[in-house]
Amino acid sequence: MSFALLALLLTSGPSLAIEGGAPARAGDRLARATVAVGLLSQPSSGANFDRCSGVLIRPDLILTAAHCVSDSTVSAAVLFYNGSRPVPTARVIVAVTRSPVAPGRIASDDLAARLRELSLDIALLRLASPVRDRAPIPLLRNRQAPPATLLLAGAGLSGEGTGILKTATLRPIAITDTGLVIASVIGARVCIGDSGGPVVTAGRGGPALWGVASAVISSRPPCGDIVVVAPATLLGR
Repeated sequence: MSFALLALLLTSGPSLAIEGGAPARAGDRLARATVAVGLLSQPSSGANFDRCSGVLIRPDLILTAAHCVSDSTVSAAVLFYNGSRPVPTARVIVAVTRSPVAPGRIASDDLAARLRELSLDIALLRLASPVRDRAPIPLLRNRQAPPATLLLAGAGLSGEGTGILKTATLRPIAITDTGLVIASVIGARVCIGDSGGPVVTAGRGGPALWGVASAVISSRPPCGDIVVVAPATLLGR
């Protein structure tokens, strides 16, 4: 599949994103660093196209969730945003690095193992060329207990509507010894398209990246008001 067709798929068709929340504001640093991620895979059963979210952490690196990327991923692209609306020009991804643990392969009834697995749910996407007009979000270096609230940004389409970028406030309710945070979403619901979306702390120096959205806990999937946040790392780089 050509890059042009992949870019077209990224900008068309339905995909779930934050329900409720607030549209991203023009000029907001988090919004300018958040991206919609489109990934084409070709498993033995045929071609699949998936959307996730991600965040610029270096001029040429996007951090997202590892479960968005499969062993059969053959092409990927990202869209940046101006405020809540996507910029129409997609940027090509030339390399993918993911955690050695493949989410979903551990038995769901092994809760401790599943939480450890989700803690590694991160992947790096390398852009074909560095981004010069947007500031990356730095990783939080001195992490202990999470603050009273965190902020999530998620990209995609909501139902059949126009693709927009939204933010939602999270209230942490638990943290594991691996840094995995479980948080409630205040006044919104997080959905499939928000996987890989940045979760940040706010400070005087601007937002700092705690992690990325990894999973939702819900009795009414595919959206939920409890989100699991995988801690951000650079996968050893």
